[in-house]
Amino acid sequence: MNIVEYIDAYLKKTLNEEEQKTFERRCEEDKAFAQEVAFFITTKQALQEELLQQKRSLWQNKNAEDEIPILPLIKRSFTSRWFMYAAAACLVLAASVYLFEANSSPRRLADNYIKTNYGNLSITMSGDKDSITLGQAAYNNKQYDRALQLFRGVERHDAFNSDAKKYAGLAYLQKDEYDSALLQFEVLANMQHLFSNPGDFLKAVTLLERNKPGDKTEAKKLLQKVVNEREAENDKAAEWLKKI
Repeated sequence: MNIVEYIDAYLKKTLNEEEQKTFERRCEEDKAFAQEVAFFITTKQALQEELLQQKRSLWQNKNAEDEIPILPLIKRSFTSRWFMYAAAACLVLAASVYLFEANSSPRRLADNYIKTNYGNLSITMSGDKDSITLGQAAYNNKQYDRALQLFRGVERHDAFNSDAKKYAGLAYLQKDEYDSALLQFEVLANMQHLFSNPGDFLKAVTLLERNKPGDKTEAKKLLQKVVNEREAENDKAAEWLKKI
């Protein structure tokens, strides 16, 4: 299977699960391969768009269909436009070097984790957590300041409310207020009464997102602690330690 067939098989999802994972790892680890994939996708999309436009034009002129030299029209159009698309693809190719670095970084892992797991909160519906419920709704509407008011209000009345601490930290994280998020997750991590405590893992996520000098090293220490002590998200922590 040549590289074009390989990329096409991945996009069509005809590879098995292990082959799909190998393809994705190669995109992260092999810059040249990532560039090949970017070029293939861009060119394929350009040709698909051109074909679609041709079909639209032909339908609009269907009354004169017999007079239209369909194949020559498409061939000439492809020939004249191919160089334009190739030039555009080259720009994508150059940009892909930068995107490769960004997309294979530890920060991307943290960002994707937050988007996937905490882009929205599952709203709890219980009478004793009205402020938490309202805060979750505000968070899901991206009203993070309002959410913080509600979560911090709960904290003032119940300093050991782990949900309030966790959600307040997440709201700060969504606002890129990393230091405040770390304070919330630090308190959460030190709560001993929880059956499953995500505090240390969320601290590591925050450090990777902040990405200051030394943050990656500290995050790796926290992830190792999560693994060693089998804390919440220990499987994810073990996976990340192999990548960062």
